Amino acid sequence: MARSLIRNSNFALLWAGHLISHAGDAVYAIALPWLMLELTGSKTQTALVSMSAYLPAIIFGLLAGSIVDLYNRKWIMIWSDIIRSVLVIVVPISLIYGFVSPLLIGVITFSLSAFSTFFYPARDSLIPHIVTQEELPAANSAISVSGQMSHLLGPLFAGVGISILGLTHLFTADAVSFLFSVLMISLVKAPSQKPHPHHQVSQWEGIKKGLSFVHEQRGLRRLLLLTFVNNIFIMGPAIIGLPVFVKEVLRADFTVLAQLEAAMAGGMIAGSFIFWKAIKKWNPVKILLFGIVLDGITYSFLYLVENSLAGILVLFIHGIGIPLITVSRTTIIQRSVPDHFRGRIFSMVYMAVMGTTALSVGLTGLTLEYITANVLYLIIGVGAAGTVFIGIHRDILTYLAKKSDQF
Repeated sequence: MARSLIRNSNFALLWAGHLISHAGDAVYAIALPWLMLELTGSKTQTALVSMSAYLPAIIFGLLAGSIVDLYNRKWIMIWSDIIRSVLVIVVPISLIYGFVSPLLIGVITFSLSAFSTFFYPARDSLIPHIVTQEELPAANSAISVSGQMSHLLGPLFAGVGISILGLTHLFTADAVSFLFSVLMISLVKAPSQKPHPHHQVSQWEGIKKGLSFVHEQRGLRRLLLLTFVNNIFIMGPAIIGLPVFVKEVLRADFTVLAQLEAAMAGGMIAGSFIFWKAIKKWNPVKILLFGIVLDGITYSFLYLVENSLAGILVLFIHGIGIPLITVSRTTIIQRSVPDHFRGRIFSMVYMAVMGTTALSVGLTGLTLEYITANVLYLIIGVGAAGTVFIGIHRDILTYLAKKSDQF
């Protein structure tokens, strides 16, 4: 990491808040499908509740992007975290007082995601204002490391915490983590956003201008399409497939699930450092495409896994490919998209990721009623790796390469 970035107190505060709140998120993401399987015993209902976390991006994504470009991004992040903390605390209360239901969990999960739809585009749009252009790749890698350290700490905490605190208070820990994030972000000193002519238009006009901008940018359109298609293959098996894989193929318990999630998070941390090194010699477009192939092929290897140790190894390697995709994509957008459009473009990416995740989760839940999880991973891995051909187009590669090198 660049020394100047380490000395940047604003970025350090953002990084610390991101680390703790994401650790809580990781606990929620692991505990949610496990809770639903215990409450209902139904893979389909579990998939439907998990799917509710991804619908808000489709419904609110464009509006969120327009708001992020119009209002103070720091305060959008703060209010999003406050409201999410209040929502999460309802889960342990409902478990303690006995009024928990799949519908309630689904509504809470949907609402949490609705406010996340505002938080993450605001974060990615704020980063270029608190670091220099030269520091952007290192900053994005550091944010990725923060997120993946959270995913590493989350499963470890979940595995230990479920035996000490119980499933109920794993959700309480998530609620507290959001408040820590609020404290850290409130201390960030971000420069005020300069007025831009686009800020004078209505929300609807802002949405239309954002869509027009994407329509005019051929490479950006292809990047969004690649994100959309790749996530249909990848996300459902990651969220619903893995708990089923642990239960039915490995015939193991929640502790093994936490170990596999932690291994994947460890790989993602390694991948973030690999990106930081690779970006010094390689264009982020090439790194992104390599990450897509690695991400998909390693999924297929799960077909051969018969014990937890082999699963840990495969998922660690799989995790390396994830930040090669996500950090490269973020860097490309930050470098190539004007500031007054960044919120809308990041919201569109968030829509593509979360919206297709909803579809992927639903399809995965239904598919797992008919085939085993290891067969699913074999098929899905090949398909995910094949999506790289969407990005391998001479005109598109040239366009994105020029754009990402502009600064």
